[in-house]
Amino acid sequence: MTELNGVDDIHGFFQFASDSDSDDGLFVAARDRKKDFDVTQIIYTPQIDQDAWFDRSNASVAEWAAEHNGLDEITYTVQRLYFKREYTRAVDLCKQMVKAYVARYENARVASIREIIDIGARSAIHVEDLESTRYFYEWYEQCGGMNPGYNSFRAHVLAKLSRWEEALEQHIMYLEQRHQDAEVWENIGLALVSLSQTHEVDTKLHEPLLRLAVGSYCRAFSIIHGCKNWKQTDAAVRRKRIQTTRLWQNAVCAAQYLSIPVDSSNKNAEDEPTWQKLQAEVTGGQSWLTDMLNMCSTSLHKSLVWIASQLADGPSEGNDADEEEKNVAEL
Repeated sequence: MTELNGVDDIHGFFQFASDSDSDDGLFVAARDRKKDFDVTQIIYTPQIDQDAWFDRSNASVAEWAAEHNGLDEITYTVQRLYFKREYTRAVDLCKQMVKAYVARYENARVASIREIIDIGARSAIHVEDLESTRYFYEWYEQCGGMNPGYNSFRAHVLAKLSRWEEALEQHIMYLEQRHQDAEVWENIGLALVSLSQTHEVDTKLHEPLLRLAVGSYCRAFSIIHGCKNWKQTDAAVRRKRIQTTRLWQNAVCAAQYLSIPVDSSNKNAEDEPTWQKLQAEVTGGQSWLTDMLNMCSTSLHKSLVWIASQLADGPSEGNDADEEEKNVAEL
């Protein structure tokens, strides 16, 4: 080891030399540098402890939205208003936010406020504000989407606006991605019943549409009944009972419109043979289906062909589904 200008050279590495008896060395023990600090002097309250710390809805929404955390704070605020059931305030704030955002970014970034538009539409539905519902729906369409949630939400809003043919189209687009959804098949049945009661379709279509609605309810029941993964907890069993009872009541109501005798007792709601018998009585034969497809409009025809093809021989996938639809289309 050699020493050069106060630096020790050990095996080619340099090492600073220091006087262990001096406090002026480069490395001083941490305890020697530690300073006492009075923590009671810290004045800080976590925002999480302040109720609605993010709610500044009394301020200018345009200025609020332009701030760094403005979008997040407005989103939190409309969520809170929705869950507190302050739907009118939620609708108003969502509208102001959409206008402020579009004024700043035009339509280029409207998808960034999809959740706000979604909550605005749901809030408007709760207070039966159809004008605001249409307003939010038009903006939601511009957000675009290629997922089942997008189609499900559009179908939900379109049904509230009584735009049944468009709602059916969205339900079908959803089922093409998620085949086994009993609730959507139930909603298809409800849409067909509602469509049969409007003046938008020929009166000769009313009976065939009701028959197709009952078939949709039967499909919903078969999905629920055939599910092998249904949990046996009290909540799950109760939900299944409520859902099947609601389906049965809807099916009975449609059957009564068709003057088909059926035992309306809820004890039949989970009885598979009863459902099968009802389906055979209501949807048996092809003459009513042929007449329906010949009379319906072009826009409705495609949806009805798809529904009828799915109900023809039970659930099917891939090429089988395409072939079945082709067979029904030839009727």
